[in-house]
Amino acid sequence: MISMDQYAYINRLKSVHPMEKCLLSGGMLLICLWNTSPLVHFGAIALMTFLVIAVAGIPGKTYVQYLLLPLVFLITGVGGVALTITKNSTLFLYGFAMGHWKIGISQQGLDQAVLVFLRAYASVTCLYFLAFTTPMTDMMWVLRKLRMPTVLVELAMMIYRFIFVLMETASMIYISQDCRLGYSSIKRSYTSLGQLASNLFVKAFCRAQELFTALTARGYTGRLDVLEENYYLSMKNMALIVLAQGIFMILALQ
Repeated sequence: MISMDQYAYINRLKSVHPMEKCLLSGGMLLICLWNTSPLVHFGAIALMTFLVIAVAGIPGKTYVQYLLLPLVFLITGVGGVALTITKNSTLFLYGFAMGHWKIGISQQGLDQAVLVFLRAYASVTCLYFLAFTTPMTDMMWVLRKLRMPTVLVELAMMIYRFIFVLMETASMIYISQDCRLGYSSIKRSYTSLGQLASNLFVKAFCRAQELFTALTARGYTGRLDVLEENYYLSMKNMALIVLAQGIFMILALQ
């Protein structure tokens, strides 16, 4: 499967001004975080999904696979929000007793859990739109235009690149173990997984040191300069962004 980083370079919105995509994604993210209306959250999810699949040309199957990734964390998180611990069991829709305390789900806790889930999922789709359509080099360009401190921009770039170093190292170790039947049984799987975890960060650190040495040999002095494309703001796109966010703001105030 092509990674999200690769799609950012080959999607149909690659040539669109990165500031426009940041304004759309960031504006929708703020609206989702500020508002409590499920209609706004569902609308944001639908809009971002439409833009990613229909406009940017990202395969729907791939997008759905990425949407499933945060589900485990969201379900775990909202489960804790929905649970209520109290001595007054009359508030519960469903619950059980544990000593003098009652543990269960109340209507208020359930409503709050649903709100947190929708808000978080809508926010994820806003960030996915930006990640699928905007390369990291363009994001760094936007941060520099916004006058962000150079050290933060460079640190973000290095961390982002080293994430892929970590993933590549883990993949190489896993393939090597799998070729030696390291995952042929449950017992061997646990042993191999432990060895992978213990060796991963050591090998990744060595790879990071090698990359840093290579950068230094090529004249790295604390700033990663890359070729930047000439972008032009589209008044049509800006008008559509303002219109879309204006509609969502009106829905939020209903």
